[in-house]
Amino acid sequence: MEISTKDEGRKTIDGNFSKEFLMDRKELSEFLRKLADEIETGNELELKTDEWVLPFHFRDNIEVEIEKDRDELEIELEFDRLEEKESLSIG
Repeated sequence: MEISTKDEGRKTIDGNFSKEFLMDRKELSEFLRKLADEIETGNELELKTDEWVLPFHFRDNIEVEIEKDRDELEIELEFDRLEEKESLSIG
């Protein structure tokens, strides 16, 4: 993981990262609305806290996985990194 400091004093995280958050319904609803807006407008997300920022460029297709057992419902969104396309030309 590479961490650098941005002008705002937040650390930019590049590489592996994992953190869990517990949100109430209102906080989660707001987060999901903002996430949906970001997904709709382009292929770039920037997740932030007061301490860090996690930028991510993603492909158009997003994998959605839904799992349910007796006591838990899990909805997972998987964003694959947007790879720079290689250009091939002749001449």
